[in-house]
Amino acid sequence: MIRNVIFDLGNVLVNVEYERFRQKIYQNGVSEEKYNSFFKGARYRILGYEAGEISTEEFTAKCINELGLKMTDDEFAFAFNDMFSEITEMKALVSRLAANGKHNLFLLSNTSPLHFEHIKKNFGFVNMLHKFALSYELRSLKPDAAIYERTIRHLGIIPEESIFIDDLRENCEAAEKFGFNTINYDKKNHREFVKQFDFLVDSQ
Repeated sequence: MIRNVIFDLGNVLVNVEYERFRQKIYQNGVSEEKYNSFFKGARYRILGYEAGEISTEEFTAKCINELGLKMTDDEFAFAFNDMFSEITEMKALVSRLAANGKHNLFLLSNTSPLHFEHIKKNFGFVNMLHKFALSYELRSLKPDAAIYERTIRHLGIIPEESIFIDDLRENCEAAEKFGFNTINYDKKNHREFVKQFDFLVDSQ
């Protein structure tokens, strides 16, 4: 029986449009090459912000200093947060599930304090979820095994009684090793997701 529904955040509950942030950085005199060298691939992860290894103040200072930005901390935070919009269909699903009260609703996300506080403030439906498993609090990142082990303990759940929804296949595959039912979400094909979701919920 499915008792728990666990959502990823970026590109599952909210769209992530990095281009909006990127353009603000370019407008501040940073070249595309320098931006890509700093933010793309493993470089961003190495900074350790989403893994809870450095503070918001340290992260902001590192970005401003290493990129040579002429921005205040607040201006950088505004630019850094200006990349999200709600996924209307998932907002409707969360609202429906919260209203019927049949499932525990959770979040498991690689995210940062700046992003998560902004999203909670501006996308109220996220606050309908009952508990959050956040990478910077659990000091681990998907798809590393540690974050799933810590999430199971933190949320107090049985994986086999849970559906985990993530837009990245590798995150789903890592969760499946712990017994989670998973759906690899494609926001361009929400109708197919609904079929998979309803099948999992109705078949157990």
